[in-house]
Amino acid sequence: MPNIRHTRNLLVLFTLGAAMVFALALFRTEHRRLPEKTRVITDMVGNRVEVPVPLTRVALFGGPTGQIAYLLGARDQLVAVTSTLKNSELLLAFDPSIKELPGPRSTSGHINIEELLLADAQLVIAGNLDGSIVQKKTRIPVAYTESNMSHDTNLLKDEIRFYATIFEREERGANYIDYLEKILAFVRSRTADIPPEQRKKLFNGYGPKHLVTLGGDTFMNERITTAGCVNATSTIHTAGTQQGLHSGLAEVSMEKVLDWNPDILVIDTGTPEEVYNNPRWKNVAAVKNRQVYRQPVGLFIWDRPTAEAAVLHPLWLAKIAYPERFADVDMADEVKKFYRETMNFELSDEQAQKVLSGGYGFNFGSFGGAR
Repeated sequence: MPNIRHTRNLLVLFTLGAAMVFALALFRTEHRRLPEKTRVITDMVGNRVEVPVPLTRVALFGGPTGQIAYLLGARDQLVAVTSTLKNSELLLAFDPSIKELPGPRSTSGHINIEELLLADAQLVIAGNLDGSIVQKKTRIPVAYTESNMSHDTNLLKDEIRFYATIFEREERGANYIDYLEKILAFVRSRTADIPPEQRKKLFNGYGPKHLVTLGGDTFMNERITTAGCVNATSTIHTAGTQQGLHSGLAEVSMEKVLDWNPDILVIDTGTPEEVYNNPRWKNVAAVKNRQVYRQPVGLFIWDRPTAEAAVLHPLWLAKIAYPERFADVDMADEVKKFYRETMNFELSDEQAQKVLSGGYGFNFGSFGGAR
């Protein structure tokens, strides 16, 4: 049976070859010559982590947090990222080289260890689940982030300072925090005197049926209230793990939405026109008054706890809710200014409008999985 024998020999050679590649990567990572200098950093959960000086090869895991490397001007220090970051249409317009970086992490808990080892990282920055996998299967140092769906502005500031320390870009981190605080203070100054009974009620309705949402115990509650609105979901909790959904999300009934009767509806799937023509939604105030909006998408969709959305999302929400109070604010100009001043990305008018209309594609998973 020469054909069978030949096939078996090929399979043996292929298996041995793959094993040798993996062993070489492991050897290179775990037996790299020790640097002459090191420094100790404290991660977000209190662990002390020794890292080499200079730190030039970092694996950054976490879809929404990948943009922080650009905000800090530390893109050149990345050697591996979450694969979803490489699918950001807007990011690819400014950094097509990101497509060439290894993407060993796909979603939370799914890491290709062989690909990570081949990246030859000096440090992995990751959340609890991903970090524990890396620590269990490699000897690469891990710095842990503290990220959850109750991720408020104070935690975001801590996160920025943490990354700035790792990448030694403290001034860039401080500049972003100043920018964030300035915008949030401006939004609050314009909405603070709105009487409670006149505040618009807002509902985020995601997925094809627009019934998946973020509860009052998530970061979204702070964004909505900062914008001077009332969160329709303020009384429900979704921050824990939901069956079949990303943490922080839950599906509600149409009856509950009708009972809330939101003044504004923000969707991430389909178009406002489709909602206006859907008889199930015809009795909702947001539909009656044609106040349905598509969620903006920049480097990442704005319904996540990211650095870009923390600045721009509350301003956008306030502008759509109270246009007369923000008549002097041009959101396209604000979008261009943010990316220019924080990331050195020069967006065109067309690109800024595409961000605001939710026109950029985002392949960050669905509501049936991690985004």
